[in-house]
Amino acid sequence: MERARAVVVGGGITGASVAYHLAKAGWRDVVLLEKDELTSGSTCHAAGLVTQFNPSPTMMRFRRYSIELYQELGVFETVGSLRFASSKDHMMELQRGVSRARGIGLDAELISATEAARLMPAITTESLYGAVWMPGDGHLDPHTATHALAAAARKLGARVNTNRRVTGISMSGSNAVESVNTDAGPIETEVVVVAGGIWGPQIAAMAGAFVVSTPVDHQHAALLAVRGHEMPHDMPCFRDPDNLIYGKAEAGGIVLGGYEA
Repeated sequence: MERARAVVVGGGITGASVAYHLAKAGWRDVVLLEKDELTSGSTCHAAGLVTQFNPSPTMMRFRRYSIELYQELGVFETVGSLRFASSKDHMMELQRGVSRARGIGLDAELISATEAARLMPAITTESLYGAVWMPGDGHLDPHTATHALAAAARKLGARVNTNRRVTGISMSGSNAVESVNTDAGPIETEVVVVAGGIWGPQIAAMAGAFVVSTPVDHQHAALLAVRGHEMPHDMPCFRDPDNLIYGKAEAGGIVLGGYEA
């Protein structure tokens, strides 16, 4: 029977990252299983913005590490980011956030609406109170980034199996994992990492476990370039929490998306 120290189920960017980091930590016998091809789930639909600003210093450190990793893999495009304040209350909130960001060593600056428009001429300063400018932020292509992580995991000894579907998880009498069953045969293991996105609860249920995972319907639109009015390639990506919108330049056009408060 095939054997692995850990089996990661799901070939999106999360699963590829888990496989890479386990292998990097010295877990040489790691297998990643994906029922289709890498990024065939929600990963390929992501907009790809990678920004560091967050109310939580822990999350900001995590995001900073992510950017450093993507830069190391050669998949990150640094264009900076603007986080807008369209209300006085949010401007005060951003001011506090900048203090936290600087406290952990991030390059963050609170700027005026006029300065924001200088960095991103496509915006209007009407009803804009200011913004946070993060020059180290940017974006990536999720498909490319996932494949880069998977390739890095392989170099460290992990095995990446695509088109291999998990059909069940066998448990011992003491309720410990014994093997992951697939359509290409079982894999003996004691550790299973569920990285199946919206299928996470279904996979966890195979082991009698319950995973809290709530799928959220989310849309973004890619608007084509207008000849003579193309968006610059190095336009900062942006978020406007007051109006629940984000965006980035893409091929001269712009990607715009809404998100939940």
